Amino acid sequence: MHSLAQTNTIIGMPLDVAPKHHRDAFARQAPVYPWPEKQKNGFKVKLVNTTNDQESISMLVNQRFSSRGYTNHELRKTMNVLSLQATIENCIVGTLSVQFDSQDGLPLDSLYQFELDSLRRKGAKLCQFTKLAVEKDVKSKSVLASLFHIAEIWAFRVRHYNYICIEVNPRHVAFYQRMLNFTILSDVRDNQEIQAPSVLLGIDLNYVATLVQQFGGKPELAEKERSFYPYFFSPQEEFSLAGRLRSMSEY
Repeated sequence: MHSLAQTNTIIGMPLDVAPKHHRDAFARQAPVYPWPEKQKNGFKVKLVNTTNDQESISMLVNQRFSSRGYTNHELRKTMNVLSLQATIENCIVGTLSVQFDSQDGLPLDSLYQFELDSLRRKGAKLCQFTKLAVEKDVKSKSVLASLFHIAEIWAFRVRHYNYICIEVNPRHVAFYQRMLNFTILSDVRDNQEIQAPSVLLGIDLNYVATLVQQFGGKPELAEKERSFYPYFFSPQEEFSLAGRLRSMSEY
């Protein structure tokens, strides 16, 4: 196994490609740490920490955004941005970035400063989830769930931020409400940067922690609990991952 300083791989996971009623509940019973170097038909979640990786995830984001008629804009280059990538056989199939609030604010402040300032006054430490893109041929719920959960662990357990904000097209609001329990924080507004309407959504990470306790690591509950949370890591796995991420953040 490579040392943490030599690898950007956070975790490897099996793909949930079989029909729901054939999925093996024991898939998550193996220890999280350390993971095997390679897993057949699996995927990895990695930190984005090279120029080539940045260019590859930008291509994926541009491809997925343009397919929906959106204009992509680059994230500000800052130490307050964390980017993740999901890979299958070294091909990038998914990505998600987190931008942490600072004295410079968040990109979302350009449209939603009133709402964000209201949250800040109530004690929320904000982070913005952005640049979410998954290859259209990748149908695994585990890929998207793992990207979200690892980003949440980094924000909540490592950086101690406690509130996620995300900007979505109005037609995607129901998906984020149903699959991740986000709530609506604004009316519909016109985002000139991506040339599309948008809505601000949010979720308290203390609430996410209760959902992880209830559903995390229990894919057998997916038939009844139709959110992504059964595909999140278990509380024990989350604890191990938080320790790994803290160690990786030191390099």
